[in-house]
Amino acid sequence: MARGRRQNRHMKKLFILRGLPGVGKTEKAKKLWDEYARLGLKGDIFSADRYHERTNYTKGNFQLNHQQNREDVFKAMNRGVDPIIVDNTNISLWEMWPYIHMGIGQKNYYIIMVELPKGYPQNNISINKLYRRCRGNIPKRKFRSFEARWKKADSIWHVLNDGYSKKRWKRSKEEWNVQ
Repeated sequence: MARGRRQNRHMKKLFILRGLPGVGKTEKAKKLWDEYARLGLKGDIFSADRYHERTNYTKGNFQLNHQQNREDVFKAMNRGVDPIIVDNTNISLWEMWPYIHMGIGQKNYYIIMVELPKGYPQNNISINKLYRRCRGNIPKRKFRSFEARWKKADSIWHVLNDGYSKKRWKRSKEEWNVQ
């Protein structure tokens, strides 16, 4: 688990889950949500899958679905939701960058990246097993593509200072991207 800024008991939590489909991100998100709900916090889970399901996983909608998810996280931060749990694959650094940028900009979110399985890719789950867990809905070639695109993220600062990510998002007109 890569940590963000020094944790303060008054800071809200932003969890960024990352891992290939089928590794247990959604299960982990629900466990985190339950853990904080028992403490009386009314957090929320944000996943592009929520939108993908509505559009029957139509590939042409993926970019818009992820944009909607980012907007929802931004709005939740502005409302002070705690914790916020982002349940996406977040395979590349640029995919996590907007969420980390938002959390840093809010100044009161402690950001925690959770990699599943811990120690990936050295500690991985076979493509065949992930394929079965996803009930064959994701082609094996897509899992291979995910593995090939996987970028190591040592810390939130590693992501935030990634040159490609900064360049990619620099011109974004999305509401969260206040420079």
